[in-house]
Amino acid sequence: MAATPITSAVQSLTPGTLVQLFRLDARSLGGSLYHFTPSAATELTYQGVVYAPVDIEAEGFELTGTGSLPTPKLRITNVTRVLAALVATAGDLLGAEVVRLRTLADYLDDGPDPDPTMHFPPDLYRVERLTSFSQTVIEWELSAALDQEGRKLPGRQVLRDACTHRYRRWDADTGGFDYAAATCPWAGTPYRDALGQVVDDGARDQCGKRLSDCRARFGAAAVLPTRAFPAVGRTRV
Repeated sequence: MAATPITSAVQSLTPGTLVQLFRLDARSLGGSLYHFTPSAATELTYQGVVYAPVDIEAEGFELTGTGSLPTPKLRITNVTRVLAALVATAGDLLGAEVVRLRTLADYLDDGPDPDPTMHFPPDLYRVERLTSFSQTVIEWELSAALDQEGRKLPGRQVLRDACTHRYRRWDADTGGFDYAAATCPWAGTPYRDALGQVVDDGARDQCGKRLSDCRARFGAAAVLPTRAFPAVGRTRV
């Protein structure tokens, strides 16, 4: 697969500053959607979303050669006690979705070369268990969203040609896209409607959730981020 501008940038002699952005989605547990970053002392804005500065230690996201999926640790300061109350009322946040997005500071909304499409593929995880809770630090162990070990199937419905990603939403009030709840990494153009036809109005931009929609956006030869199961129902020969 051809190199993208961001992969070329990080391999250059002057790669710029790598920025980590985290999204914690606790809405299914009665909480809210939280955006935070350990990469700055002030707020950062990317794709129109504001990320608050929070003291975070994140480790273990790297894939290894053992074939097993990583189980990262996420440690967040408990000084403000914001998440402490949520832990107490939302079952330790077990099952909450955690998304890590990495980009370069140049591509932030106020950077010298702002570009909402320039980022590495998002890392999708869920809170597996609470491993530490004190007055100063809360720590969770995460599991990859694809890791189904120890769970009874079907954890979700297996669909051959229907993706379950949440697509970006057009916000008529701002005249732009809202990525706050999106899990699909697409942030580019052209706009397409639910039938896959190119349209010239962002308000009509919708994803039909089919494999063909994913290919039309990311390219036929790209590694697609679809959550569908294209191999389901195929006959062996």
